[in-house]
Amino acid sequence: MVQAAEAALADHQYVSAIDILVGIRLLAPAHIEYWRNGRVDCLEEEIQANPGKTSAALAMFRHWAAEKGLQPSETRYTRATRAGIVDLRFSISGDPGIERSCRTHYVSPVLSERKQQQLNEKLSRAERPVVFQIVTDSQCSECGAELSRGSLLFMDARQPLCLACARLDDLEYLPSGDAALTRRATKYSERTTVVVRFSRSRGHYERQGILVEIAALEKAE
Repeated sequence: MVQAAEAALADHQYVSAIDILVGIRLLAPAHIEYWRNGRVDCLEEEIQANPGKTSAALAMFRHWAAEKGLQPSETRYTRATRAGIVDLRFSISGDPGIERSCRTHYVSPVLSERKQQQLNEKLSRAERPVVFQIVTDSQCSECGAELSRGSLLFMDARQPLCLACARLDDLEYLPSGDAALTRRATKYSERTTVVVRFSRSRGHYERQGILVEIAALEKAE
């Protein structure tokens, strides 16, 4: 636990519960992707240990952080859904104390107050919505539309949605490959969605492109 905490602190000047759970191999980066992308209801479902072991590890982490003089900073973990920005849940129970504890980051005291504020704003910022390019056939849970392999779908509360039901069908797909065009289109588009596809050989999602507003893409081109 101490090795994981020290490594995280040296890398990005703060330590989180997620850093610890990944560092001691109770969580894999892929599990965090599933959670962030709405494929599981809460992070606890993906932790590879019983609740007692997890609680003990996190209690030890908080004790270590206090002894190091790190500054606690509560941070929001959010996800963009078709209904707006929602908070991600850590625990199955949703207990406020557990949620608050898992959201709390411990920041190096060498950071200035301004940099701490900038860091907190960065960490609290919702990631862009993610759309999946599916590798097997699926079906929209809302309208029943058949989605063949290679189609795009959006996950909302673990329910697969076609782009029309997710209210994303007015966006245009821009594949990866032209970094300058992607950068310009992202700048001009008020709504942007990342498109990913799961790589079985590598065991994680890989970015395929983005969805942007048609007018933004035309302007970028």
